[in-house]
Amino acid sequence: MTKQNIRIGFIGAGSIGSLFGGYLAKIQSDNYSLEVIFFNTKPFVDVINEEGLKLFKDQEVIMIKNIIAYESEKSLEELINQDSSFQFDFLFLTTKAYDNEKAMLQYKKFFNASKYLVILQNGIGNEDIAIQFIEKARIIRVVTTEGALLDKPGHLYHTGEGITKIGFPFLNDLNLKPKELEQAESDLNLLNDILNLAGFETIVVRDIIMESWEKVFVNIGINAVGALSRLPNGKLLENEGLRYLLEQAVIESVKIAKMKGIKLPEKDYISIAYDVAEKTADNKNSMLQDILNRKSTEIDFMNGRILKYAIGLGVKVPVNEILTYLIKGLEQSKN
Repeated sequence: MTKQNIRIGFIGAGSIGSLFGGYLAKIQSDNYSLEVIFFNTKPFVDVINEEGLKLFKDQEVIMIKNIIAYESEKSLEELINQDSSFQFDFLFLTTKAYDNEKAMLQYKKFFNASKYLVILQNGIGNEDIAIQFIEKARIIRVVTTEGALLDKPGHLYHTGEGITKIGFPFLNDLNLKPKELEQAESDLNLLNDILNLAGFETIVVRDIIMESWEKVFVNIGINAVGALSRLPNGKLLENEGLRYLLEQAVIESVKIAKMKGIKLPEKDYISIAYDVAEKTADNKNSMLQDILNRKSTEIDFMNGRILKYAIGLGVKVPVNEILTYLIKGLEQSKN
């Protein structure tokens, strides 16, 4: 049987990119032969190319040595220019959301050599930046609850298993012909198949935008409040005032989602946020980690995005507004 060759790239292969790329690279399959390419900074690239990726899960240590890593797009551009058949089947964007425009400008030459751009990030509205650089029909969005921590280059901890959902964010806008729709669904099922082979519990969903909103409701309720108070997730529920802020941030966000026409199921999103906080009680959320490490945060794609949408709709979201401004103030003080 002839194996199907699949080439997958990861722009900004940090924690989550390394997690997905690492497990994809270790696939042993009778049906597929995978080539995985990372793009990252020189210290990271040097470790991956010389030593491989060391992945820690529970008590197991997995060494993955068949990943190719490049420091920048220029390292591969010459090959692409020489070989007109060179193509990424799936080019993942796994940078922090605030780096989207910068990364897309840097790697835009790759988009013509990629069948699909796959956005694997936190936040909402990420795909609105992508459509400035690539056609809507070639964008796939991924939402995951997998957890990962890259404590140093090439040294990755798989901190928690979750569910991964994939879909086309603009499917309803495309008016695809039946054969085009059939091909798109086939390609999405291919991605679903290889992600499941890699060990990720993955499902194809019809409304990936709604799924990204549902995840952000949890992040909006926990991340900014945790970052400002510098408390792990579980401690947020022990303080009445912090619980109130968490609840109001979620309530405001659900209101904005409904005003924007997002078709949400009937769920208690506050209880869901509580449940996540309890299950991850000892965790310092990613925004808190960014603040502690004096890095920028993804506030503009969480509470800040709710504020932006609210201004456009002419309504007030006072808690999300205050949380956004306070986090951005902390970002300014990071130096």
